[in-house]
Amino acid sequence: MPVDQPTPGGPAEREVERVGRRYAVVVRTAVLLSVACLTLLTVPLERSAVAVVALGLWSAFYWSRASRVLAVDTAVIALVCLGARWIDPVVLLHDSTSWVLVAVSITAVCHQWLCAPAPGFVITVVLIAAYLAGSAIADPGGWTASLPLGLWTFAEAGLSRGLRILVRHAGRVVDRGTAAGERVRREAEIAAARRADERAHLATMHDTAASTMLAIGTGMVTGRESWLAERAERDLRALSGRPELPKGQVDLVEMLDEIARHHRIGTEIRAAGPVRLPAAPAVALCRAAGEALENVARHAGVDTALIQVQEELNGVRVEVRDDGMGFDPASVPAHRHGLTMSIVDRMAEVGGTAAVRSERGGGTTVSLVWSDG
Repeated sequence: MPVDQPTPGGPAEREVERVGRRYAVVVRTAVLLSVACLTLLTVPLERSAVAVVALGLWSAFYWSRASRVLAVDTAVIALVCLGARWIDPVVLLHDSTSWVLVAVSITAVCHQWLCAPAPGFVITVVLIAAYLAGSAIADPGGWTASLPLGLWTFAEAGLSRGLRILVRHAGRVVDRGTAAGERVRREAEIAAARRADERAHLATMHDTAASTMLAIGTGMVTGRESWLAERAERDLRALSGRPELPKGQVDLVEMLDEIARHHRIGTEIRAAGPVRLPAAPAVALCRAAGEALENVARHAGVDTALIQVQEELNGVRVEVRDDGMGFDPASVPAHRHGLTMSIVDRMAEVGGTAAVRSERGGGTTVSLVWSDG
């Protein structure tokens, strides 16, 4: 007799099916053994012992192979029904206290969780027919009194099938809700990634080509500077998505010196010695420092700046200072990418922080801090 195939639904639906099947097998085995043992109290041992031992042995086998032996199990219970005349008092056959009726009822109910609807219907019909036939064998003149009990058993099996359908549907609803939540989360992550890419592209544009073109357009450079061609080439590589990023540990001071040598304002670097850092935070610190130098060149009204590098516990602090005209940081519009994207956000991406201290006429200090935990 065919049984259910593995549930094709989601995790929740599969889990409720698995638990339901296990519960059905446990209940079926426990109830059948219990009522069989009670037979010893109502039927002489010479009539009941063989049936009880046989059912006990069969239940042990059924426990581990329930879904594969439904047809055989149905046949076993049907044989018990047909032999009810010898193992169950006649007076109890037409009564709900009959242990044979309990065996039929619990088998019909629990097998609904172990097979598809069509086989479950067939199992129920076979069991009820066997129960009624056993009643007729035991009491040919009064077996019709068992008909209501047989119909009630059919109703119990139908209720069990309906419960399984409801539970499985609830699991399916949970899976759909989970899938919908996962779709929303995934779409939000995709949207966030796209925004991050856009912000990164804008930051790269701002740090590279926009700064170079602004310097040329405003006359800050003449176009004949020796470093301009190399800087333009580096800008093109960054915009094409092929920036030259170092790997492993790098010397932060050496990288800052490279930026300072190719910048259009004079920059002094003060450091006690080389500072070794992982590449990612080192690149972020250098790009943030480079943007700070761009801001000095554009807005400070001076042509020199100072970069001071100081190692701290598990990290480093880089400060870019100038003695220019200064400004009020609170008055900087949100759309000014130099502070928000190229400095603050860039440091946040690697777990660092950025702070700007300035006042009108008092110069500006940009503090960049990164710590490894």
